[in-house]
Amino acid sequence: MTLLAAIGFAIFWQVSKGGPFRAVNPFGQDPYDAVGSIAVQVALFVGALSWARSVRIRHDPSQSRMIPLIVRGDALVASTILVTIIADAIAVLAARVPPTSWGNLLLAGLAAVSASAMACLIALAASVPRLPPIEPPADLTPADAIDDLWIVVRRLVIRLRAFLPGRLVEWVEAFRAESAFRQVPWIDPRSHPWRFACASAILAGMALALAQLREGLPHSLESGLLVVFIFVGSEAAAVIAAFALFGKVLGLRPSRKRADYCGSR
Repeated sequence: MTLLAAIGFAIFWQVSKGGPFRAVNPFGQDPYDAVGSIAVQVALFVGALSWARSVRIRHDPSQSRMIPLIVRGDALVASTILVTIIADAIAVLAARVPPTSWGNLLLAGLAAVSASAMACLIALAASVPRLPPIEPPADLTPADAIDDLWIVVRRLVIRLRAFLPGRLVEWVEAFRAESAFRQVPWIDPRSHPWRFACASAILAGMALALAQLREGLPHSLESGLLVVFIFVGSEAAAVIAAFALFGKVLGLRPSRKRADYCGSR
């Protein structure tokens, strides 16, 4: 349910920035747009991770210690959506956009997305008292999150194995984060979670910069490099900040202190 709310939030956010909504959307401009883009990424990633963990528990009850992490993730997704939508609603009220049919549709979308987030929070609040007191694992790393997400990929490939090459199916079934990073131990997410987070942050920033090319090429090389620097820097900073703030809560980095920070030995 929470992942569906995150997907709906992402679709609404993308649709609201284009076409006829552009002229009546005051939160399509920075800083609302920048904050909303980060919120969409957080909601989709955390929602997918929580859903993947729930799938893993259904097929392997011994993983039930992950339940508190799933609840935390779902609460974070719903809260992120709700806070973002409230900020967007404030932007709409402050802009005093004249009422139009497209503007009314935009407001209806805001209401629908906020209602889905509220429904998730209410469902979580109702289910938490019934959950057994379980202490979640304290030594998880990004490698465990990769394996959790890969469970979904593996099950999908197994269902479609009759239509896929045998080697691909074997590779998907055998994949484990630990073995995948054996050739690059310096960035192994299990041994060096902060190094992995920094590398992922830079890659995310580069992907965001490439995505902006859909809006057209820059007028000059200098302006292009400046735009790339801004997007890579802001996205990387957001990813690192999210990892620092929510890593322990979501089981993405171990609770014990590590001396391994970006680039340290």
